[in-house]
Amino acid sequence: MPDSPFVVSLTTAHAVSTWALVGLIWVVQLAIYPLFRQVGVERFRSYHAAYCARIAWVVAPSMLVELLAAVGLLWLGEGPFRRSELVLGLVAIAGIWLATALFSVPAHRQLARGFDAAAQRRLVRTNWIRTVLWTGRGVWIAWVMDRVQS
Repeated sequence: MPDSPFVVSLTTAHAVSTWALVGLIWVVQLAIYPLFRQVGVERFRSYHAAYCARIAWVVAPSMLVELLAAVGLLWLGEGPFRRSELVLGLVAIAGIWLATALFSVPAHRQLARGFDAAAQRRLVRTNWIRTVLWTGRGVWIAWVMDRVQS
């Protein structure tokens, strides 16, 4: 039996949100976070506040869609993903959210008080966890979608 239009839409939302986050995390990792050093101490607090306010409008909805789509597909038990694949994908999402809470948020809180070179370096270094996990999710979703098309 073919998948329902809802399952197809949920699968598409899952793949698109993950790949949007893959692209975003690489821009953040290679361009945005390293360039924090170039802003200048006197302007950093206002720059960082503006960055956090604006990036939240991109990151938060995408992360929420990714999570809800993954949970929805697991709950429905339909679509191109095997149950074990969805569980593994949710483990990766949990790792991303955990790394965000344990490393990114505290570093940003410290940077919100003003530029701190150690906090900025820690942010860049620990963000590799999220970069690797999201990239892995993107490759995995592409592989599953390719498997289904074959």
